[in-house]
Amino acid sequence: MSSRDEILNKLRDNLSRYDLRFPPENPLPLPPDARMEVTHAEGDRWALARRFGAELRKLHGSYDLLETAAEARLATIAQLMTWMEEDRAQRRTKEREQESDWDVLMWDPEVLPIPGLAPSLTDIGFHMIIPDDLHDKAVRERIHPIRAGLTGVDAAFASTGSMLLTSGPGKSRAASLTPLRHLALIPLSKLYSTIEEWMAKARKQGELTRLLRDNANAVLITGPSKSADIEMNLTLGVHGPQVVHAILFDDLESLIQNRS
Repeated sequence: MSSRDEILNKLRDNLSRYDLRFPPENPLPLPPDARMEVTHAEGDRWALARRFGAELRKLHGSYDLLETAAEARLATIAQLMTWMEEDRAQRRTKEREQESDWDVLMWDPEVLPIPGLAPSLTDIGFHMIIPDDLHDKAVRERIHPIRAGLTGVDAAFASTGSMLLTSGPGKSRAASLTPLRHLALIPLSKLYSTIEEWMAKARKQGELTRLLRDNANAVLITGPSKSADIEMNLTLGVHGPQVVHAILFDDLESLIQNRS
């Protein structure tokens, strides 16, 4: 008997069992204002950040947790430099450095959560590639070989290590989907315990409808791209980035200062 037949037979046997506890007998109906929470996380913003990082690591991702935007800016540059050195070390020939080695496919710096990042990247020598029209064949060919993508997030969720990204002006979806590696900048003001908490707040503020209506695309990212065959052999990077690294940093103090 093949592995596929064994799996299908096991599924049939489980579905035929009468003693399974799901679904529950005579479940109580939820009131109109109640919504089921699938996952759970609690604690202050630092506890939630550590939980997010722990969940991301379980999913084969990685993270840094920093106290200030200035530290996050340095960590961003350091991570991009590390990735570039890894690419150089993996080359099988002695080909000379290419200008495209310094390309970073990214959101417009104006919508990224770290001030002063653009001039810092330029000073180091990186080329910021910000695509404006993915329908243009020349644009697609230009971004195809870029191996690092840099974005912010619209929200992040500690209980699952997930990130919500929308696309629109200055926020190309290609930056998080096409490069080999994705670097996400997450200010703690955009970190929530669960997706349900974020949705409840967005609904209350009237932001949920606007976000979905005004943005061309919304994607929920949970770790690197993964695929597995019927025998559950995991492969990373099949449909998107093979590497996902998050830089979380505390921006709440600066937000308070700006409001005062």
